[in-house]
Amino acid sequence: MPKFISVTWSEGVTSQESDILVQTISQMLKGLFLRYPSALWDPPLQVRVFGNWVIPALAAARKPYWGAQWYVEASYNRELGRVIAPTFLELVRREPWQQAEPHLDIILLDQDLTDFPTPLARLRPEHYTLGTSLPGSMAVMSVYRLRQIQGEKMRELALARLVRHHLGHILGVPLFTRKDEISRLGLETHCTNRCTMRHAHTVEELVEYAREETEMGWPFCEHCTRDLVSILVRLSHSWS
Repeated sequence: MPKFISVTWSEGVTSQESDILVQTISQMLKGLFLRYPSALWDPPLQVRVFGNWVIPALAAARKPYWGAQWYVEASYNRELGRVIAPTFLELVRREPWQQAEPHLDIILLDQDLTDFPTPLARLRPEHYTLGTSLPGSMAVMSVYRLRQIQGEKMRELALARLVRHHLGHILGVPLFTRKDEISRLGLETHCTNRCTMRHAHTVEELVEYAREETEMGWPFCEHCTRDLVSILVRLSHSWS
């Protein structure tokens, strides 16, 4: 079972953006623990921040998996000007470290992103995604479109919302077995309540949801919160 969350980003991500990524993950996990300390016992899941990492010996020889930027270069389609997310996530899934020590991955890129495989992406060159995931395992997100949002505070709120949403996905929320108040998009299950697990198709929707959820305090609905706690309790028990 995965025992930690690996947090990485591409070289074009700013220090402010990477700080929001790391802080949002920490705040969400800490918030869950503070709300349910008797259920979770200890703060759930260790977070390991690798950032824009490089292995110098592999980089010098230009061998696969030489650094965080290798995944970007290996999945970037120059014709479309986008990273092909299915290719990117498959590279992460097959990486030697994932095989040796299974873990959760959350990655932030500054390049534009599509969740279509290459043949379909060529047919729909206008299509983009803000992020996509393999639920219960890994997610990749992009700040490329978020940088067009007017106002620094709103950009920060939108990015934090995007991170919370995909952190929920890599933890497996909403549960795939849930029948009510959900919608499905590919492999992802989304909540239809006023909740951070709603799917934002566009930057405009992301901004709208970020504003709404800021007023809620805790941004997950009751159903998704229960799902989060049950997943983390199960993970905690599997490690003991």
